[in-house]
Parts: sequence; C-alpha cells; structure tokens
Amino acid sequence: MTASSARFVALLMLIALASWGRGQGQPVQHPRPVTRILFVFDASGSMADYWQSDSKFAIATSVFSSILDTLPVKPDLELALRVYGQNRVDGPPCVDSRLEVPFGPNNVGRIKAVLRSLRPKESTPIAYSLEQTAGDFTPCENCRNVVILITDGLEACGGDPCGISVKLQKQGIFLRPFIVGIGENMQAQFDCMGNYYNATREEDYQRALSTIVSTTLKSATTQINLLDHLGRPTQSNVHVTLSDRVTGSVKYSFIHTLNAKGLPDTLEVDPLITYDVVVQTIPPVRKEKVWIEPGRHTAVDIPIPQGYLTFIVEDKRAVSCIIRQEGRGEAIHVQPGDRQEKYLAGKYDITVLTVPRMNFNGVEIKPDQGIQLRVPAAGTITIVSSEPVDGCLYMEQTGNFLWVGNLRGDTIPEQFQLQPGNYRALYRYRSSGKTADSKQLGFHVESGQSQKVTL
Repeated sequence: MTASSARFVALLMLIALASWGRGQGQPVQHPRPVTRILFVFDASGSMADYWQSDSKFAIATSVFSSILDTLPVKPDLELALRVYGQNRVDGPPCVDSRLEVPFGPNNVGRIKAVLRSLRPKESTPIAYSLEQTAGDFTPCENCRNVVILITDGLEACGGDPCGISVKLQKQGIFLRPFIVGIGENMQAQFDCMGNYYNATREEDYQRALSTIVSTTLKSATTQINLLDHLGRPTQSNVHVTLSDRVTGSVKYSFIHTLNAKGLPDTLEVDPLITYDVVVQTIPPVRKEKVWIEPGRHTAVDIPIPQGYLTFIVEDKRAVSCIIRQEGRGEAIHVQPGDRQEKYLAGKYDITVLTVPRMNFNGVEIKPDQGIQLRVPAAGTITIVSSEPVDGCLYMEQTGNFLWVGNLRGDTIPEQFQLQPGNYRALYRYRSSGKTADSKQLGFHVESGQSQKVTL
C-alpha cells in the first residue's frame, strides 16, 4: 500500500509539472510560500469499531502513516498533528484536544510515533479542536495554512464546526479545510465546513487522503482571457484582482498583459482558494466562484467588450464629465474633458459640468468603436450693477427657465463662463422691499465671446 500511494502522489506531481509547462506564457512568479499542513485526527472511542478488514483506527493510522511516507522533505513544507479523544488534557472530554506535534520540517517520524502510541478512548469535540488550531498556526507572513480533518463521526459536544470553520477562514487562520469522513456518508453535515471526501470503504479512504495531500502540494496556473464582442481574448492592459471568496482579501493583483504571441500571460496561483475575479474596466466586471484546478492550466473567460468615449472641448478649458449607466443614478466615473476613456459597450447617461450643465442621455458606446461628444466654447459674461441686488441667472429652454446660479449681489463686477444660448437675469435692488420691483434682463451668449451685462 505504501508503494502504491507513493506512485499515485508521484504521478500527480509529474502531471502538475507537465501542466505548468503547457501554459500560454511564462508563469508570473511570486515568492513561494511555506505550506503548513495540520492534521486533526479523530482518536475517539468510536474509532475502535470494526470496519471492513480491521478497526477504523487501525486502518486510519496505517493509511495515514503510509501517506506520510510519500511526502517530500523540503524546507517549504511543515507538518503538525492535533489529536482529540485521548483524555490527555485536564478537564471534561469536550475539551479533550491537544497539539501533539507542533509545526516543523521533517516531522513525519514524530507524527508516526504519536500515531503508534494512540488508543481510541473518548468523545468527538470537533468544533473545539478546530477553534484551538488558531493557536497552532503561529504568525507567518508567507504561509498557506491547511487543515485536514480525519474523523468517523459528527460533533458530539454541542459545538458548531461549520461556524468555527467559516470564522477562522475569514480571519485568515487557514484555507478552506479538507474533511475525510470514515465509515459513513456525513457530507450533509460537513459540506458547510470545507471540502468533504466520503470514505465508506477502505479504498475510498486511501484515495481521498492521497488526493488531498497531493492537492495541497500542487500549484496551478491560469490565464485570464478578456474577450471582445467576437469572443476573442484581445482585450488587455487593465487592472485585474483575484480575491479569496471566503475572506475577501486580494490574493493576486496585476495589470493584464498579452505576451509576444498576443496571448494572455500565465499566472501561477494557489489552487486551494476559490476566487472572485474583478476586472477593473468602467464599470468593473466581476466573475465569482472561480476555481483553478490543481496541477492544471485553467483558462478563465471574461467578456469585456469595450469602446471609447472622447469629449471635444472647443475652448480647451478643464471640465469634468460624470458618467452613469443608462437609467441608474450612481456615477461610475468622472472623466476629465481632455482625456479619452474606455467603457464597456452599452448605453450611458452623461453630465458635463459646464454652466449650465450639459446632459447627454442614452449615449451608446459600441464595441471597438469611438464616440465623440462636443462641448462648445463658453462665452464670458460680466454682470455689473450700480447698487446691491438679490437675484439669479436663468437659461431659456423651450418656454422653460433652467436655473443657472445666484448672483453675488454686490457692486463688484461678477463674471460667469456660460454655454451659448439665451439667458435672463432676474433681480431686485436690495433697497426695495417690494416683490413688484423685481426686474428681468435678457441677453444672449455667443460661443467664445465676451460681453458686459449691466443691471
């Protein structure tokens, strides 16, 4: 069984290496983390029950030991062992969990020695054992922490293994754990906790544990295919993030690049994480629950057809342009008037912060095409008054008045940069206390022209 397990793991690792070589470009390298695997082993009384050819405990420890023998000895792999159900701690059975072998390199011999010393005895405090793992994983800046739980039963102490697991994952204590259920199908109870493997037969147990251990040692590669409207991976030069779906933390952040062959570069990633991918287009595109298969090269397709938007500001002044998706109130971008920007293909409502504001509604941006919006040169209006006034400016629009702004109201000349059109100044001298003394003065603004308006 030892030789068979060794060949199985070796074959998977060779497949992984071959798969990396098939990537579309050279993998983007990151500092390789230390993989820390904590085995949480069930040595409770029920493990003494007979199961096929022997007791569950005898089979579990034998296969476990043989798998340990296949593990490579290398500085970036550390192992540890926590055991529950041994009555080795002070207190009731529901706190009977102890870190038997702390993390360290070359720990296989120590773990096997502990396994030989165990005898099935007490209860099954799974939630408590998981909670204690927070102290087993000492602080480390570049470590990937993995928990492998081997159990033949469910929580027996009233704890909440799923709640504890999710909490510790969100805190970044460990990645989504692996669970091997011995003897019966417990998937309904453990699916919420992590990656569950059912082992109702001896060969299932060996296969599951071999698969889990080899998976934790693999890397994987991916390429993010940013697709145009024809489904081709031609889009690039945009910020992309891959975040841990459980914790929300960003694991990889990069500017998407096409290599010399015009293909997306290859990224080496941790396959034990389920990712949410965000492409920072305008607006952003999100693809959730992305899983990169261990030892394989996985292509992730994300459609982002884009077109261009340009503003032609005739007098070259600085203006800001607020961009919203059609029919939505939230602004997705503020584009300077002197810059061209890419947007996802679609329709947009646009407000240009001239005086008065210019609105372009339902502007359609088409894939791989550009659209230009013209902003006429403003006219300069100087308002002069012989005495203080209260008043405002309006623009005439098809029988209605569009409020432009209030007058400062003193005798110092006040200047406005206004878009071309017909306007009215509505005012009343402050020396008058009568509504009937309100006055109106109409004037016309020419693009690029200056004039004085005397009240």
